[in-house]
Amino acid sequence: MANILDILRKTIEEVQSKNQKDPKVETADPSIFDLLRKEVNKLDNKVKTGQAQKGKRNPKSILDMIKDGIEGVRKDNRKNPKVATAPKSVFEDLLKKVGQKQQRQASTGLKKVVEDYNLDIRGLSRETLVEVQNRYQEDLKKFNHQYATALFNIIKQQRRR
Repeated sequence: MANILDILRKTIEEVQSKNQKDPKVETADPSIFDLLRKEVNKLDNKVKTGQAQKGKRNPKSILDMIKDGIEGVRKDNRKNPKVATAPKSVFEDLLKKVGQKQQRQASTGLKKVVEDYNLDIRGLSRETLVEVQNRYQEDLKKFNHQYATALFNIIKQQRRR
């Protein structure tokens, strides 16, 4: 499986190219994409050196850290009078790509539940299935966070010994 940060790097390139080619959308300043790459590289270094969770009271998923980094660049871009504010689509396209991994996990997990329990969902509307999948995704995220928090606390306790 490809590393999410490598996928994000490629996505930044794709979004930049799409932004430059789209005559309907203002072309974002290249420095915005440089900041996004820098943010991804910074996070990648933290992950590789085991510093991603250092100094945190609660664990954060890599996807949440990526989202925070993208939002941070967006806020910096809005505040910086020297650089034109990038179109919303630049950041939304990146955030959408980050969210796809969670959506795929939820879709796969829900499919497994349907198969394991031999449920016939053919009569359900698309809207209902989307609603159930969204709820499943939220519940899965909370469940994973509970376990991550428990493991995070165990690791902190062991380091104190």
